[in-house]
Formats: sequence, structure tokens, C-alpha cells
Amino acid sequence: MRRPRLPVGFELDLIPVMSLIVHIVPMLLLGIRFSTVSALPAGGPVLPVEPAPGPTEFQEQEDKVVSVRITSQGFVVGGTPDADPRIPCRGDCALETYDYAALSQAMIAAKARQPTERRVVIVPEPWVPFEVLVRVLDHTRAIGSGSDQRDLFPVPLLATPTPS
Repeated sequence: MRRPRLPVGFELDLIPVMSLIVHIVPMLLLGIRFSTVSALPAGGPVLPVEPAPGPTEFQEQEDKVVSVRITSQGFVVGGTPDADPRIPCRGDCALETYDYAALSQAMIAAKARQPTERRVVIVPEPWVPFEVLVRVLDHTRAIGSGSDQRDLFPVPLLATPTPS
């Protein structure tokens, strides 16, 4: 047989909770009243005061940027306007047939022309193997080894080729 359940007396004391709410709400309202609301200045568009650069200025800027484009025919070096920018592969372009020695010589010439420049923009085609990209990074960063190592362009910037 089952025992009958006895009623359990339980009262919920909400006075501490209500006291907490009564004290917190005015403090929150005071905090909102004295808080600072910041506004972002919204000005109109700024018009340039100088005219846009012409084709000769663009060419001068392009001549100052040291860049290496890795293509299916070899390298195209920018930043050395005195020399031929194309360095073709020795045979079909593969990991070993790219002319890394000529690339190093072109980087030395670019460094002699711009001794304070530290950046080089490297633009590989999408199909370029990772090993070729690493070798290009090595040949543009420094020349020599050991104690007679000389920095060329230690800050490489990778870019994607523009669609043509």
C-alpha cells in the first residue's frame, strides 16, 4: 500500500530579489544619464586640389616600383628601366630552367638604382609552383651567404596578376 503524500510547506521569499532590483535600476539610469555618447563626424567628399597625374608621371612611378612578374616565358622585372625587363627561361619554363642568376643580377641593378628601397612586389601567375615562388623570394631578398650576405629587398609583397 502506498503512503499518502504529506503537503510540504514552502514559501518563496522575494524580498531580497526585489530589494536588489530596486537598488540596481536607479544606478543603471544614473549611469546612462552621465555616460558620453560619441558621434562620428560626417563630412562631405574631399575633392583633390592637385590634378591627376598624366602618363609620364605614371611611368615615373612605375619605374620606381621594383617588381618581379613570374610568367610562362620567364621573369619580367620592373624598376630597372635602363635594362631589358624580360628574363626568359632556358628552355621550357620549369623549376630548374628559370634564370635565377639573371634575376639576382637584375635585383642588384635595381638596388644600385634605388638603395633605400626595401620592398619588392612579386606577381606570380596562378599556376606557378610553390618551389619557384620560394626561389624567387630567396633571390630577391639577399645576395651572397654567410658573413658576406648583403640585403637586397627583404620585404616581399605578393600580388595577384591583373586580368588582361
